[in-house]
Amino acid sequence: MHDVDLARRRILTSLLAAALLSPATSFAAEPYEGAWAKTLKECNDPDGAISLTIIGLDIPVDGRRRSMIEQYEHHCFMDGKTIVGGDTMVTATCYEFWDDFKKNVNGTKEAFKLSVASEGTLTINSKSYLRCPGGAARKKP
Repeated sequence: MHDVDLARRRILTSLLAAALLSPATSFAAEPYEGAWAKTLKECNDPDGAISLTIIGLDIPVDGRRRSMIEQYEHHCFMDGKTIVGGDTMVTATCYEFWDDFKKNVNGTKEAFKLSVASEGTLTINSKSYLRCPGGAARKKP
């Protein structure tokens, strides 16, 4: 297996595990936190070019807790968020390659509109996603 593919697999697996298992995600403060995909089948495949999206406000990255929107070859670190009606508008700095993030080069500014359509459905920039089983973000008690 190519070294870049192996590194990408390790990063995505670590992020997915963090999103599914961390107390911050299990008892998420925000309803959009957790693991999301366009189909439930894609929830279990962290290796391919799929729709798996992990959103978390407390994801461990290089010894720090970071707010992220993580997609296949699209690593976005949240710069800020605002609430507009029932939507959350997120600004982020995104990197195609993990090495670019590590070197702090080639980042692009992006905006995300997160809208919780129902308990198990989220729209991200008007595209519909389903919550992945086991990664459901529960409301605080």
